[in-house]
Amino acid sequence: MTISIRTKLFAALLLSTLLVVCFMALLIQWGFDKGFLEYINKEEKAETQQLAERLEQYYAENRSWAALAKDPFVVLRMHAEITSSASAKHRFRTIDEKRHRDDERDQLVKEKKDNHRRFSIERTVILDEAGQIIFGEKLQSKLPHMIPLMFEGERIGSIGLYLPEKLSEANQVTFIEQQSTFMITALLISVFIAVAVSIFLAFSLTRPIRRLSSAAQKVTHGDYSVRIKTGKGDELDQLSHDFNTMAATLEENEEQRKRWVSDIAHELRTPLTSLKGQIEALQDGIRKPDQKTYESLHKGVSRLERLVEDLYDLNRSDIGTFTMIKKDINFSSLLLSECASFQQEATDANLDLKLKISEDVHLHGDSQRLQQLIDNLLTNSLRYTDPGGEVQIDLTSDDAQARLEISDSSPGVPDDALLRLFNRLYRVEESRNRALGGSGLGLAICKEIVLAHNGNISASHSANGGISIIVTIPLLSQDK
Repeated sequence: MTISIRTKLFAALLLSTLLVVCFMALLIQWGFDKGFLEYINKEEKAETQQLAERLEQYYAENRSWAALAKDPFVVLRMHAEITSSASAKHRFRTIDEKRHRDDERDQLVKEKKDNHRRFSIERTVILDEAGQIIFGEKLQSKLPHMIPLMFEGERIGSIGLYLPEKLSEANQVTFIEQQSTFMITALLISVFIAVAVSIFLAFSLTRPIRRLSSAAQKVTHGDYSVRIKTGKGDELDQLSHDFNTMAATLEENEEQRKRWVSDIAHELRTPLTSLKGQIEALQDGIRKPDQKTYESLHKGVSRLERLVEDLYDLNRSDIGTFTMIKKDINFSSLLLSECASFQQEATDANLDLKLKISEDVHLHGDSQRLQQLIDNLLTNSLRYTDPGGEVQIDLTSDDAQARLEISDSSPGVPDDALLRLFNRLYRVEESRNRALGGSGLGLAICKEIVLAHNGNISASHSANGGISIIVTIPLLSQDK
């Protein structure tokens, strides 16, 4: 049988609370009993000290213990005068009344034997000068701690008190019983409170978990729009916030996946439709198999090949097999060579291609991938910059990294598009970009290449109204 977290939490809270309450109750009861008994012992010791002073006065008056040894009621009378126990005073008066009646002497003896030595005087022992017992009796074959009785600098005897090991007076026992009853009542009330609080906490603390479980089941069935209400700021609230972030990410990924499938299908359909139309025209004899036809077919196949290759590169990046063969290269020379190869294309597009290299920059990277990076960035700028504009390329470096900036003139892009330019298949104007032949994968591949070189790529508005792409890559000494 599976036990729920709520039940486990309730049991843990209740058990821990009960253990603490019971431990505290036992500790308080033990401390109270011990403290009260110590208080009684302290009071009895004080009475014994006073009784010792009375005995020293008695000896000073009589110069002997003979009369006291014959009449122990003398000691009882002294104790009755100094004790604060009302029951002890009452008992002395009762004994004093009965001791003159012969018919009740046997009963007094029986009461003494049945008595559990509740009163301190019954546990008191008095010795004379020779160490003989003149009052009381030896218990457990040994004497208690004895206090010497002195007269004119000489020891005339001693007095001792057997301290009680438990409370025996009725009022003391009644008081202890009342405290015990109160303690048990408080313990039972504490148990009921612990049960109520444990139930409340178990339901309260597991409520977010139940909401998380319900939301997780919805996500499992494909409902990524589910969100959990947050606001308490505790760990469970942070977990709910993380769940909401995860659900939002899954929802966005699902939307991107759907867009991916739709966009890739569209990107493949366009050149395939064109190729199919041209082939059917050749089959029907509408078009002749001349050089122009072959060039058109080759261009369509090349576009498909480039698209498939881009998709393949991105897929390898996702699974971590994006091949990189790094070595020490002169990035300045590579950039100069690539710009030279694009010079004619810029001239045909009526664009001014400018290059500025401040110094030789050496990197540790894959020359083919970096060449692909430059080609994609230049192709993107030359393709979408209005005729009569310019494309400015600047390469600089500092002590840590190389900085490549490619800026073009108008048209620009909206502010919200800058952060999305490197998303796969993203295009600012889809119809216009498709007409110009862009697939929306070039900048995404650029981002993967830069990240593979431990660099960073970003986009911003250029000073000429277009886009400025900034690439930073660690220099040779920092990247090794």
